[in-house]
Amino acid sequence: MRAVKYGVARHNVLGLQAVLPTGEIIRTGGRMAKVSTGYDLTQLIIGSEGTLALVTEVIVKLHPRLDHNASVLAPFADFDQVMAAVPKILASGLAPDILEYIDNTSMAALISTQNLELGIPDQIRDSCEAYLLVALENRIADRLFEDIQTVGEMLMELGAVDAYVLEGGSARKLIEAREKAFWAAKALGADDIIDTVVPRASMPKFLSTARGLAAAADGAAVGCGHAGDGNVHMAIACKDPEKKKKLMTDIFALAMELGGAISGEHGVGRAKTGYFLELEDPVKISLMRRIKQSFDPAGILNPGVVFGDT
Repeated sequence: MRAVKYGVARHNVLGLQAVLPTGEIIRTGGRMAKVSTGYDLTQLIIGSEGTLALVTEVIVKLHPRLDHNASVLAPFADFDQVMAAVPKILASGLAPDILEYIDNTSMAALISTQNLELGIPDQIRDSCEAYLLVALENRIADRLFEDIQTVGEMLMELGAVDAYVLEGGSARKLIEAREKAFWAAKALGADDIIDTVVPRASMPKFLSTARGLAAAADGAAVGCGHAGDGNVHMAIACKDPEKKKKLMTDIFALAMELGGAISGEHGVGRAKTGYFLELEDPVKISLMRRIKQSFDPAGILNPGVVFGDT
């Protein structure tokens, strides 16, 4: 969730030790701040979903813990305003560590299933389409207070109905509830959760088109996501299995057409292999297969992951 400021796990891995399927042990990267020698095997292995090597040690980059933090929750009557606010906040220099959008359906589910008390009047909750959650941190309390004031004023100027500063306890509970959004969506009848990623500028088009595709399939697409990096966590509900499969294919294809990818965080795994093999560039898939063959000719590591049973 804090990838907008600190990057995802791969951005914080400097090196590793791994055991190859042959039994050989290799070390890649190291404690250096940078390296440009040979292929980047560290990132190749990290991105392989356990299909190339068994990682036994990792060298990670650590970030200092900042003592003071606060969050602002802003409801918006119009979803497009939420998306339009994101680049403005990122360009402001405030450096949020969390920048999340939550649509009204998902927020209602989180409030009811997680017993959240956010202090937002019912008439505002009923009229808004989505929320933007902005979390900030600082070493100095006074500077954090100034930043919170600034982001609150900015959100109001960008069309928010209001801006609510969440105290530590309620902010923490909302963030924890947001992490459990999958289970809240399941409670509403969602069948699948996808985590497509698109360029931030394409998020409004992706979300509106995906919702239209779901409605046309007699289903629904609701959710929340990491607005700061374009990663959309969408719950898909569709009772007809054939319609659902086509809907998922269409949504993944839409993300790729907009310059995105099938998964921004969770990976291909086994559940998405069919979509990946159907939609991804066959030249890239062929290259990945050759890499897999080079590392693991017997196919003993995580069989079925990424490439399915083929």
